[in-house]
Amino acid sequence: MTGVAGTSTANASESSATALSCSNRQYFPGSDGHAGGSIRCTGSAFVAKATCFKRGYGNYTHYGNRVESGGTSTVWCDRDATMERVDGLSS
Repeated sequence: MTGVAGTSTANASESSATALSCSNRQYFPGSDGHAGGSIRCTGSAFVAKATCFKRGYGNYTHYGNRVESGGTSTVWCDRDATMERVDGLSS
């Protein structure tokens, strides 16, 4: 029975991950050389996931605030970095 429940849980997690639908990506400059982005998603609670790039360091990831379905999450990259992309990530 435990194996069956584990399989069911994994399938439910996969299903909710594919149910996340995101739109309205926005990119904007912040104060003191920071790059910002936001995204709106529906389907489950989520966070914004930014792929940032900083010269001399390379790519790295930052995460925004957790919001419920239908909300907007905002995320910031470090000073003097660029935001390559912002996506939604189920949480």
